[in-house]
Amino acid sequence: MSSRPIEDAVSPFPREEATPPVTKMCLVTGFQGTAAGGWSRRTPRPPGNPSRPGDVGSVVPAVATTSSPPSAPAPAAAPRASQWGVAALVLAAATVVVRLPAYLADRHLTVDDGVFGASALAMRTGALPFREVFSSQGPLFLPLVWVFDLVGFRTLDAPRLLALASGVGLVLATFAAAREITDRPRALLAAGVTGLTGSVLWITAPIAADGPALALATATVALALVYRRSPSTAWAVAAGACLGAAFSVKALLAAAVVPLALVLLAARRPRHLVAAAGVALAVVALTHVPWGPGDVWAQSYQYHLDAAGDRTPGANAGKVLSTLGDRDLPVVALAVVAVGSALVARRRAGRPAPLADAGLRPSTGVLLWSWLAATVFVLLTEHPLWRPHVSFLVPSLVLLAVRRPLPWVALAVAAVLVVPYHAVHLRDLLLPDPPPSADRAVVAALRDLPDGAQAISDQPGLVWRAGRQTPPDAVDASRLRIESPREDIVVTGATLAEEAAQPEVCAVAVWSNRYAGLEDLPERLEDAGYRVTATYGGPRVLYEKVTCVPEGAG
Repeated sequence: MSSRPIEDAVSPFPREEATPPVTKMCLVTGFQGTAAGGWSRRTPRPPGNPSRPGDVGSVVPAVATTSSPPSAPAPAAAPRASQWGVAALVLAAATVVVRLPAYLADRHLTVDDGVFGASALAMRTGALPFREVFSSQGPLFLPLVWVFDLVGFRTLDAPRLLALASGVGLVLATFAAAREITDRPRALLAAGVTGLTGSVLWITAPIAADGPALALATATVALALVYRRSPSTAWAVAAGACLGAAFSVKALLAAAVVPLALVLLAARRPRHLVAAAGVALAVVALTHVPWGPGDVWAQSYQYHLDAAGDRTPGANAGKVLSTLGDRDLPVVALAVVAVGSALVARRRAGRPAPLADAGLRPSTGVLLWSWLAATVFVLLTEHPLWRPHVSFLVPSLVLLAVRRPLPWVALAVAAVLVVPYHAVHLRDLLLPDPPPSADRAVVAALRDLPDGAQAISDQPGLVWRAGRQTPPDAVDASRLRIESPREDIVVTGATLAEEAAQPEVCAVAVWSNRYAGLEDLPERLEDAGYRVTATYGGPRVLYEKVTCVPEGAG
């Protein structure tokens, strides 16, 4: 008999014909039972068994004997699904625990956290993205916020549930991708570093479009690696669906198309390529068309293009490097250890350490370096470059770092040196402070407004944390809107006063130079029946309508 392991014991993913249709959908949680990884140093490759796609990713050595009759069952091995499930459960639990203080924070953690929290409350009234709720992100983002807000029972913190789920999804997608190219310990290391590094925490603890988009993009690459090992229409379709969803949340994450395209082209199966492309385009169409292509283009794309000036790749590169050093020292340390160990291995053996996925095409190096290069190109040409976007580099960097064996002693030393600084530096997210006294005071004042009253602020998070709704078109108070050249988007003193004059709006909290810089706003608010009821130092002023009886208030 052949010494080749049986297929079910080798392939970490369920066979296509045995896979229920639902598990083929683009859900990161659909990776359950799909552990993958390479041959470990403790598990020798069976003699005479050449490298083949099905062999890469085995974590349970199959046992075959020549003495057993053909009908004799193979010895029972530990269930692969349960093995992967335990690791996934531990990773998911750790990811949630780290982010739980931020999820329950009493204040908005970033401007976007407040903007999208206010957007969630506006959608609870039936206001639709793009039509009523101003939507600066991709057309799939706010619907996802709405879904997770509903799943979270629409509590005050429920809008952050999408961020929490995105963190879990990103960590599990990274683990699934790593299991396709390396062993279990290094895959756990890759997932752990991804979940704990600063850039990722800043987009998966507060509400941000970058979090779910990066999770979907990483899932695309993980599915591409699965497809490389076991080509099938199901995996191609799932990868295409994830890619389309990632683009529909955040178009900047489209760089994941590069490794997926390379894998599909190398397979030389035109039907799979067409299926993946068709599904990706269908997802894009289904998420864009219902809201009105014109409105989606104006708010999600043209809005940002209007703000783009001359490209500054040099300045962008400096910001990327400074952000990696400031927020992502664990990633930098892992990369340094990986490069150092690779150089030492080459010097000792005259060649790099062997790879677990040798023989698969395209090579893992080509796929990951192409993903990294495409992402770097996006970041260098983006203007303006926002620091949270540096997180886009993390999955590819981490996966590249864990491809080859790593010295655990060196990793432990790096952890001792890096973790204390990293923890202190991220204290605002890991253990958020209570709101400042001025924030607490204005939130209390907003809570004291009449039942059904709405409020406007250039820090929409204050209104959100007060449990009040913001008029749908006023949820985004960014500088880009104030400086926009488009009349249907720009925020001015006149447009704010018009929103404030609505019967249900009872207060306007000016909290930064964004609204304080609108010189005609105080006079216009006075004309609309407002007066100053409190000042909090600097530009911070609370205006309340003298007589405010919201429509429908009991």
